[in-house]
Amino acid sequence: MPKAQREAALLLADIDKAIGRIRLYIAGMDARAFEASFITFDATVMNLQVIGESVAKLPETLKTAVAEPPPWGQIVAVRNLVSHGYPDIDPDVIWTIVTTRLEELELAIGKMAAALEAGSV
Repeated sequence: MPKAQREAALLLADIDKAIGRIRLYIAGMDARAFEASFITFDATVMNLQVIGESVAKLPETLKTAVAEPPPWGQIVAVRNLVSHGYPDIDPDVIWTIVTTRLEELELAIGKMAAALEAGSV
């Protein structure tokens, strides 16, 4: 596998690991408990930052290879908000993201990883 593909595969693995961690952190919580647990909130936000940073570094050819791609620009925008506007982060928005958008991203990441493995990208 060429270097660029190996790097992309590592980025996809980072995204997948961050999704898994977020799911672990929020398991059994509701929005109120999530907002009340600053440790869970901080850990979740950090992993959203990892996801956004990794997505920003993925090759465009790989991102466009997914039939119904997630909103890549919005994912990177969340990363930017987390990095530069931390005091302005709305816990309700973060809760909505982690409870409604991770599955879509995970499916796309799986398809992208499979395409890399098959050498079709």
